[in-house]
Amino acid sequence: MKLIPMSTTDLKLEFYLLRYVPYLVSGQFVDIGVLLFEPQPHGFGYADVRMTSDWGRVYRLDKEVDIEVLQDLEPYIRMQLRHSQDVALLVRKFEESFANMIQISARHVCLAAEPTRELERLRSIYLEEPQLESLPAAGRQKGEYAIIHHQIKDAFTRAGIWGLCIEKTAAAEYTKKRGDPLVFDFGYVVGTEVRFFQAVPLKTNTNQAVILAHRFPKVADSIHARNGSRALLTAVVANDLDRASPDIEFALDAFNDNSVHVATVADMSSIADQTREDLNALGGIERNKS
Repeated sequence: MKLIPMSTTDLKLEFYLLRYVPYLVSGQFVDIGVLLFEPQPHGFGYADVRMTSDWGRVYRLDKEVDIEVLQDLEPYIRMQLRHSQDVALLVRKFEESFANMIQISARHVCLAAEPTRELERLRSIYLEEPQLESLPAAGRQKGEYAIIHHQIKDAFTRAGIWGLCIEKTAAAEYTKKRGDPLVFDFGYVVGTEVRFFQAVPLKTNTNQAVILAHRFPKVADSIHARNGSRALLTAVVANDLDRASPDIEFALDAFNDNSVHVATVADMSSIADQTREDLNALGGIERNKS
C-alpha cells in the first residue's frame, strides 16, 4: 500500500458508524449514520452527524422498521452534540438510549483538511453504497408472527365478528407521513373508539415492540385530531414468554408506559367475545347483517 503524506493543514478526525441492528441474535445490521469529531484536549472542535438517504436498504433488512423513528435520530444527535464535549459520554449515552436497536461501531481515525467535506465523503462510502445485508426479515420472523396473527383471526372468526374487522390499517392514513411503514393488523370501530390489535413476536424481536410502543401515542393523537375517535391498541403476544428476560421485560414496560394493552393469545377468545358484545350493544352486528 502506498502511503499518502499528511498535509500540514490536515486535521486528525475520529468517526463512528451508527448501525441499525433489528435482530440481536443474528447480529445482522445496516449502517445508517456517521458521527465525525475533531478531538481536542478538553472535548472536541468540529462535530456533526449525517444519516443515510437510502432507507430502502434498511427496509430490505427489516420489513417492519419504523423509518420515521430512525429519521428522527439526526436532529436528536445533533442536539446532544451541542450540549456535551465528552465523546465517550455521548457514545455511551447513544448506546444506552436506543435499547440496542442502534449500536455504535468502534472508533475510526481519518485525516482531512475540511471536516464537512470529509463527513460527506464518509457518508457516501458507508451509507450510500451497497453493503452486505441479511436474509429478508420475513424469513426469520414469519414463524412466531404468523402463528399469533392466525390465532387472532381465528378468535374473531369464532366470535362471529370477522366480517366487521378492518384488516391492514396503514398509520400513514392518519399521520400523513409518506413512506410510514406502520400497519395495524386488525381493527374495529366500536362507537367512538378505534380498537387495533397487533401480532407482536416478542420472542423474536423486542426492538420492533419498543418502536411500536413509542409510535402509538402519536398515531392515536393523529386519529383523534382527524375524526375525534379514541384509538386503543392491544399488542397480542405468545403465551409462553420468558417474562424474566430483560429484553422482554423492557418491551412490556414500554407498552405499559405508552398505554398499550398487552394480551396473550390465550386471552383472545374472551377479548373477541367482549368485542362482539360491545358491537352488538351499539347495533354494529345488526347493521352489518342488513
